[in-house]
Amino acid sequence: MKKAAVALAGCTLVALAACTSPNTDSSTVVEIDGKAESAAEYVNAGCSRNGDGITVGSGSVQTARGIGAMLTEGNPPKVNSLFIATGGNVMTVLNTPVGQVGSAKASKAGNRYTITGEARAADMSTKKFRVEITCS
Repeated sequence: MKKAAVALAGCTLVALAACTSPNTDSSTVVEIDGKAESAAEYVNAGCSRNGDGITVGSGSVQTARGIGAMLTEGNPPKVNSLFIATGGNVMTVLNTPVGQVGSAKASKAGNRYTITGEARAADMSTKKFRVEITCS
């Protein structure tokens, strides 16, 4: 199940990065355990809506850095899954009826989503994270 979650999130990230043109105005923020990742690595921001669901992503396939998240709109939005790749570490959150890995909460202000929580890393450790991404 964990491999399936990572594969799904990874495919989401690749699909968003491949079909979106660079959006350098998105000011995507990625922090892992309080340490900011390089903003230059997270410039291909994209968002896709389908009913009350939204998929957000930002990153670069070339540098193996990026984020992808599947949310359900609401007040606050619900995080269904999240995938973060930092070039040296891969982390995931899964929150579905099938199972739960890590935890995450989301908020929305205008077109900007903020997602915080604890993700499970590939080495099974837990990492605190904060992601902010703007949908245009």
